[in-house]
Amino acid sequence: MSPVQAIPSDVESLVLELQSHPVNTNEFFRTFESRKLRHQQLRAFIGQYHYFCFHFVKVLEGLLYHTPIHEMEMRTELAKTLYSELGSGSPDRVHIRQLERFASVIGLRQQDLQCTVPIPEVTTYLDTLRRLYLDSGHLTALGAALAVETTAASEFKYFVPGLERYEQFQPGELEFFTLHLAEEQHHGNWLVEAVRKTARSEDDLQHVAVGARETADAWLAFWAGIHRMVFDANPTDSHE
Repeated sequence: MSPVQAIPSDVESLVLELQSHPVNTNEFFRTFESRKLRHQQLRAFIGQYHYFCFHFVKVLEGLLYHTPIHEMEMRTELAKTLYSELGSGSPDRVHIRQLERFASVIGLRQQDLQCTVPIPEVTTYLDTLRRLYLDSGHLTALGAALAVETTAASEFKYFVPGLERYEQFQPGELEFFTLHLAEEQHHGNWLVEAVRKTARSEDDLQHVAVGARETADAWLAFWAGIHRMVFDANPTDSHE
């Protein structure tokens, strides 16, 4: 992306910019949808993806804690997103548990997931989110959260049809992925509402845009790393 970018005129224009970011159509998504992965490739991907999802929720909790107490609208929308991630009050529907149930279907035990060593791109992306969520101003952090939730919807548009091509998976085993087709749209809408009510000036919106753009770029680098690991590195699978 260009190092010098215009201030978005409103949150809708920023959302459109995020929706047109190349991360939404990156090479890993397109390859995942069009080509069946070998068993060890699918396991390698899910191990890294689980590592990210598992640690992301704690970063999201930190963002809620660090949001100024007087920013009630922002805190409310973040709380809704966190509540959704935690199963909307149902421990069995906590999103990470749904992903772990799918992981078990492909032979990844809890012990396997806990022993996952993240690739550098996963570590870098989590570090970027921690910095933006916890150590930047709340408007930049809000922009980062907006980018996370706006771009997250794209992956499931590729993952669901890709996984449905595998004969061995029953529909219920894909619950984590099918749920997120609609769930991420809700998350994105909540964050748009938070920006509308929190960014009160052109300068505020510029801070939001800075966080959003850095996050989208970092998310693209994350998926480039996943693509390299899954399709270029030919990971071995000691459990086969």
